[in-house]
Amino acid sequence: MKQSKAQLTSLLSLLEKRGNLFYILAFAPLLIIFYFGSLGAIVPFYGFVLLLLKRQKLLDVEEASLIQKILGVTVMAGSFFVYYVVVLVFLDAAFYGVANYVVYLLGLFLIFFEFPTLKEAFTPFFLIVAATSSSFISVWLKPYLSPFTNDFAHIILSILRALGMNANLNYYGGIPVLTLSSLSGKTVGGAFVYECIGVQSVLIFSIILILILFEDPSGSKVKIVFSIVGLLGTFALNIVRVTIIFLTDYFYGTTVGGTVHYVIGYALFSAWLAFFFYIYSKRQTLNARIISFWKKLH
Repeated sequence: MKQSKAQLTSLLSLLEKRGNLFYILAFAPLLIIFYFGSLGAIVPFYGFVLLLLKRQKLLDVEEASLIQKILGVTVMAGSFFVYYVVVLVFLDAAFYGVANYVVYLLGLFLIFFEFPTLKEAFTPFFLIVAATSSSFISVWLKPYLSPFTNDFAHIILSILRALGMNANLNYYGGIPVLTLSSLSGKTVGGAFVYECIGVQSVLIFSIILILILFEDPSGSKVKIVFSIVGLLGTFALNIVRVTIIFLTDYFYGTTVGGTVHYVIGYALFSAWLAFFFYIYSKRQTLNARIISFWKKLH
């Protein structure tokens, strides 16, 4: 009995600590999101992890005023009714999803911390909202970017011909279809649709890039240069991806090519992300070496 009382006292003591209670309440809605769809909870979970990384900063902030706490409670309560607004736009929306969670977190911040602390919540909020809505953005951009599918097909055609392959581009129902004769003598090919030009990967890279740049204290000039390089590199990476798929079809047939088609995008994109952000983290050292090398040339 005494042990049970001691455990209860310990639990109450844990909950009384502002930081612990905030994170417990921030994590609880993820269980609801997992219930309605486990995959839908992955991005919000990473947003929660970002909040954990900011723990010390949050604990150093003063508590909110009473008026702000009342506003926060109102926002938290309202978060459970966000569904009725979202479902008007997205008919297949879950009862409790990402939109609810973001509003809920906003209310939590208003209850536990002073208003300026919301700047610390920007990156988790942005990650949750942007990463989840990237597919909707891609669909929205489709009518505007689809015409570039033909240009992308011609880029791949030029590369394959430069590599000595007898590739041709034809159109079926307005869709560009590239064909070439494989080493086995069979004709292989692929149709170019909107998804081929790599809009989704550029959007995901942009989201991650914005998060990193927002947290980084570097000057705007450095951030702009690396942003341009990163986005151009992501587009070039997609050209490499599609070229590798056709090369695999050419040398090993469509069976192997189909497998490569499925995995090559994830592998290349992950490697590119790691390489880019490693270079970004070492930019000062690399800049010093470039300057030193330039001075030696002169």
